[in-house]
Amino acid sequence: MAKVSKPESCLSCPYKWKYLNLLEDKDINSIQRSCTIINFKKGETICKQGTDATHALYLAKGMVKLYIEGKKNLILKLIKSGEYIDLQTLFGDKTYKYSVAAMEDTMVCMINSEILQDLAKQNSDYLFELTKTISDSGNYVYKKISDISRKQLRGRLADSLLYLRNEIFNSDEFDMGMTRKELAELSSMSMENAVRILSEFKKDKIISLEGKRIKILQIDILKKLSDIG
Repeated sequence: MAKVSKPESCLSCPYKWKYLNLLEDKDINSIQRSCTIINFKKGETICKQGTDATHALYLAKGMVKLYIEGKKNLILKLIKSGEYIDLQTLFGDKTYKYSVAAMEDTMVCMINSEILQDLAKQNSDYLFELTKTISDSGNYVYKKISDISRKQLRGRLADSLLYLRNEIFNSDEFDMGMTRKELAELSSMSMENAVRILSEFKKDKIISLEGKRIKILQIDILKKLSDIG
């Protein structure tokens, strides 16, 4: 069961958005008054595909997966702390086009969308950073869908490993933080194929693999597999 509370101070919060300082103190206080903090346990659903979006969701702590539900789920991206989960609904369609679930214990700030919209109208620098965040997220999703449609299985899994290395963990060695099934969903393939290709990468000494711990040994080969698809 998610735990709900109110923020003590957005101004001094160590988890605040990096561009919050573009706003005046009174505006930050307006955000604080409209904000509700919700703590989710690992595996809990934060928002559901097809439901109405009434608030902007900011991920203060933890990591979540953003995915399209279907016969086989497709994980579009992972989101880590310090980022908004979904800003597309702030200026566009007010319906979630995907679901979001916690991949670890997570703290989310629910902020009234109208407050952020009003502040964006008043502050062009703040509006720029919001729209840039939306644009970057959209461009990533468009590229991912394009890559899925044109790449073979090995290229897709190479993409996922490079994504985890470059965008999520910033290291050649990391704990995936996800199951084999979730890695398969991130790569748009069956779990059986994901397990098989991981084993091939390990056998070819492209990676080392112990449980969920991965170390990339030959990043140039992974990049080549990604490039050729």
